[in-house]
Amino acid sequence: MMIPVYKPYLKNYKQSAIKCIQDEWISNHGIFVKLASDKMCEILGVKYCILMNNGTSATQCLYKALKFKYPQVTKIYVPNNVFVAPINCGLMEYPAEMFEVMKTNHETLNMETNEDYIKSLEHNACVVVVHSLGNIINVPRLMRLRPDLIFLEDNCEGLFGQYEGQFSGTRSLCASISFYGNKTITTGEGGAFLTNDQEIFKYINNIYSHGMSEKRYVHDHLGYNFRMTNIEAGFLYDQLNDYQHILDLKKSIFATYDRLLSQQLDCHRVILMRPEDSEHTIRSYWLYCLLIPLINYDQLEIFMEQKNVQIRPIFYDLHVHAHLKGLHKTAEDPFTTEIANHGLMLPSYPELSVDEQKYIISCIEEYLETH
Repeated sequence: MMIPVYKPYLKNYKQSAIKCIQDEWISNHGIFVKLASDKMCEILGVKYCILMNNGTSATQCLYKALKFKYPQVTKIYVPNNVFVAPINCGLMEYPAEMFEVMKTNHETLNMETNEDYIKSLEHNACVVVVHSLGNIINVPRLMRLRPDLIFLEDNCEGLFGQYEGQFSGTRSLCASISFYGNKTITTGEGGAFLTNDQEIFKYINNIYSHGMSEKRYVHDHLGYNFRMTNIEAGFLYDQLNDYQHILDLKKSIFATYDRLLSQQLDCHRVILMRPEDSEHTIRSYWLYCLLIPLINYDQLEIFMEQKNVQIRPIFYDLHVHAHLKGLHKTAEDPFTTEIANHGLMLPSYPELSVDEQKYIISCIEEYLETH
């Protein structure tokens, strides 16, 4: 049987979703949408949470909020080697000429955050921070370095990560979260928009649901249908009430991988992604990622499939995507194209057993010995 990269952990978290079906409240109208959004605010310590149909819709609303609140912005900085959604969402709202792809830090595999580089960024600009692969960027530090810049957070892979003692996604102008099937907390699809800004909350809360005014069927904005269903919110609510247990399971999986890979790490045959600011950030335990300089990812993927183990590649340089080839880069860097040849994500779902983890690592070690 194949060991998948991820599978949802829902066996104890179905009661509220089943109640939705029994009560026939299956659309976005129902008690669990409010209960789950309130629970998100309580856990994360954020003022406003709008539950949405997916993380991509929530991410598009980041740009809509930016355009609404700061229409004078003339430059948008985005990181490289991230999932394509935050870039696509930006291009739905702004012309490609406004975007610049940032430098990549070779140790964190995320955006470069050293002081000189951040201070060199243009004025009248926005920085889209993506907590890629669960590696948390210290956003409060960046805000102190450049209080003139606007910061948005794509926190779709960063839920329950922390910076400076607060949950990621809670200090910038606004943030997005994904509850896709491979996320620590999942509703199958589903997402959330977070903000502490009341004006932005009122605007997004209007346009995400058809732009309807207080008078039913009279609309005062161009709107969308980005709403989460009550059934999805039921799954979410039950998991949020037990999120620490789920998070503890994920932490245990990461600790086991660290232990099993200790010998390979000591001899530098395997390299782990280093936190951007280990003293002030705590990673999100999403998918366990590593770099193996001696491998070719495509060959390793075939080998692991033969061993009934799914793996996934690290995200590609943005210029690999046909529609993004023209995006301007701060600097060309061969590293951003090479890491996809050597990086991989390992199975990391909450119910993954220690024996399965031992088998996964033994397969990687076998590949390294025979190739």
